[in-house]
Amino acid sequence: MLTSTDDQMVRALYAFCLVIFAAPATANEVPERVGNALLHVIAHEIGHAVLREFDLPILGPEEDIAEDFATTFVYLTLPDRAEAIVEARAAQHRADGATPGPFSEYRPDTQLAGRMICLLYGFDPDRYADLADRNDMDADARDTCADMAPELLRSWRRTLEPLWIDPDARVTEVGLRADPDLEAVAVANHALVETALNMLARIDWHSRVTLHLEQCDGTAGWQRNGRTIFLCSAYVDRMIAQLAD
Repeated sequence: MLTSTDDQMVRALYAFCLVIFAAPATANEVPERVGNALLHVIAHEIGHAVLREFDLPILGPEEDIAEDFATTFVYLTLPDRAEAIVEARAAQHRADGATPGPFSEYRPDTQLAGRMICLLYGFDPDRYADLADRNDMDADARDTCADMAPELLRSWRRTLEPLWIDPDARVTEVGLRADPDLEAVAVANHALVETALNMLARIDWHSRVTLHLEQCDGTAGWQRNGRTIFLCSAYVDRMIAQLAD
C-alpha cells in the first residue's frame, strides 16, 4: 500500500517509482481536463474538512459553502490553473446534469456550473473576460457576478488568514494512501497527486489529514473519523467518460 509521512517523502517515492514503473504508468494517466476537474473536487472536500476541523460557523447549506470554497481556494492557491480547473469542473457538472429534489442539500448541476464560473469571473473580470464569453454570460450576469464575488473572496481571505501554514514550515500533517489496485494510477499521475497534496498542505491542520485513492463505487467525500478525503476510482472513470476528448 502506498503511503507517505510528508510531502518530501511523496516526491522521493514518486521519483523512485517512476524510474521503475515508467512504461506501465503511462497507460493509467488521466486526461488533463479530468485531472483539472478532480482538483476542484478535492478542493471541495478540503472545504468540508476546513469547516469541520476548525469548527467554522455553517451559516447555510454546507454543500454550497464547500463548493464556493473550492472555487475560491483554487483561485488563491493555483491562480495560473484556476480557469482551466473551474471550466473543466463546470463541464463535468453539466455532463452529470443531476436535478435534485426540493428537499435535497444539493443544487442542480447546471446551477453549480454557473455559480463557479460566475465566482471566478467576478474575482477578476478583466482576467476572465474570455471565460465569460465562452459561457455566454450576458451583461446583467457579468454585473451581478462582479458585484457579488469580491465580497465572498474577501470573506474567505479573512477566514483563511490564520489557517495558512507558514511557507517555511516542514509539512508533516498531510499524507497519501492508495489501495493496491490504484498504486500504478497514483504513480502515473504523480504530478496531479502532488498538486492535490500541495493544496492540502496549504492549511495548518491540527492533526494528520490523508488523501485516500480508494477502489470504490462512490464519488468523493470527507470522513472526519480518520480525517480522510477519499476519491473513488469509479468517480474518476465516470469523469474520464464525460470529459475525455
